[in-house]
Amino acid sequence: MYKYLFLLLPLTSSAQVRWTKARTLNERLPFSIQVYLTQDSVHGRPFRACYVEIDPYDQKIDFTARVGEGTPSTLFAAETGLPPYIVVNGPQFDSATRKNLQLVINDQRLICLNQSAIFDDSVYRYVTPSALGINGARHVDVGWVFTDSSKDYPLLMLKGPADPRYSKGHKTNPSQFDLHAENANAEIGAKTMQWPMLTAIGGGPTLIKRGQVFISSREEVRFAGHENDLTARTAMGYTRDNKLIILVIESGYPESTGATLPETAAIL
Repeated sequence: MYKYLFLLLPLTSSAQVRWTKARTLNERLPFSIQVYLTQDSVHGRPFRACYVEIDPYDQKIDFTARVGEGTPSTLFAAETGLPPYIVVNGPQFDSATRKNLQLVINDQRLICLNQSAIFDDSVYRYVTPSALGINGARHVDVGWVFTDSSKDYPLLMLKGPADPRYSKGHKTNPSQFDLHAENANAEIGAKTMQWPMLTAIGGGPTLIKRGQVFISSREEVRFAGHENDLTARTAMGYTRDNKLIILVIESGYPESTGATLPETAAIL
């Protein structure tokens, strides 16, 4: 099984959830990386999660992305040199179509393209999945991103995600001129700009937009209609002061039943 990995290498939460610093773990980490744990309850259900707060301005740490085979544990063990501080697994490689379905950037090189066309109801829906990236100034950014196989860089959607109700057709490899942005459906070619990230990984759907809950599952054609499923969650974002947040919610154990997408957004 192939997974996208986001590695961190050496070089206001919901009122229902109370977080505690993981002192034993934090003693082994640089001060710029802090781990928090909770085993509180969410809406009366057992819940267990952790989040990591990272200061990306620390020049002693670096970020990289991999496309590899194995679990986070085996890939952690396979890393050469100093072991990573953190390994985060991302969306999977589609073994049926032999395609990478999400954007991956490493060392400013576009390794994998987004899946930009999803077959649905006899047509292709053109989508712009969300991604998280870190640029050369170590600023974190999240946005809806389109990748064109004719370009070696991703395009950031400036007016919001493409609307698959209107961005559709029979092309398996659409261009940006086939897209219609949210609230700009009459526009031919959604407005975009180059997204200059050093390291990035696709995911989605987006859960937060400008500090408010905004779940773009319909726009990204991802988990639409299943937003309230209880399951394990991994989410990444950033704070107003540019701290990178990695949130992991456990599921499948008596101690934790997971979370819905709205609950995950509220915790973020």
